[in-house]
Amino acid sequence: MTLTTDFGLSQPFVALMKAVIHRRCPDARVVDLTHDVAPFAVAEGGFWLERCHGYFPPGSLHVAVVDPGVGSSRPIVALEWAGHVFLAPDNGLLGRLARRPGARARRVTDEVLARHGLPQVSATFHGRDLFAPLAGDLAAGRLTCADLGPTVADVRPSPVEAASREGSTWRGEVVLVDHFGNCFSNVELFPDSVSRIREARFGSRRLPVVRTYSDRPAGSVVALVNAFGVLEAACVQGRADAVLGLAVGSPVEVLVVPSPGGFP
Repeated sequence: MTLTTDFGLSQPFVALMKAVIHRRCPDARVVDLTHDVAPFAVAEGGFWLERCHGYFPPGSLHVAVVDPGVGSSRPIVALEWAGHVFLAPDNGLLGRLARRPGARARRVTDEVLARHGLPQVSATFHGRDLFAPLAGDLAAGRLTCADLGPTVADVRPSPVEAASREGSTWRGEVVLVDHFGNCFSNVELFPDSVSRIREARFGSRRLPVVRTYSDRPAGSVVALVNAFGVLEAACVQGRADAVLGLAVGSPVEVLVVPSPGGFP
């Protein structure tokens, strides 16, 4: 299983989730996808889930806790798609995955939680007290998705939807800033689209489009289609967010000449 949170690693929150998982399923193999999602950044957590889960084998369980509404009435949702299971608060983390063809979502009911004999649940740490026990029992085979609750069609949408297109122009926004200061957008393009990009703007700055970072000298600001299939702004051996004054939500605009077969 994988864990994705905004907990960081300087306090014991992640370790306590793993402790509960291993008490319920000692053989569980837990991979940390990331615990450095920006605090409360639901869209960023959803981005990493959507872009990374496919590298794990079918049958994997992906637990995500980026949960500004912890302790409130927001429900928990379990999603099955393409042989994977996702467990997260219903706050938009799974919004884009829930729209994939064949995805099936279930809302975890209070009756299930009560019946399952969970320990006393705090109002501020559902990662330890709700998500970890459910994940451990799913991993151990004591629970299945079908046991968790009824299927639902109204999973909360992602707070950041796909970029829009008007003619040859794509408009989107920065959805996350990575460890290097690269600014990932929600404009999805194939790597072979690079030669057809006529203009890329991040904020108010027009950037040259390159294939990879080393195409320009250190200190250059560039745009490129990154390893996750989205357009990003980067500063070669520097931080694009600082140099360009970009942050989550900054506007992105891309002019792409259609291929002979059409977009993208």
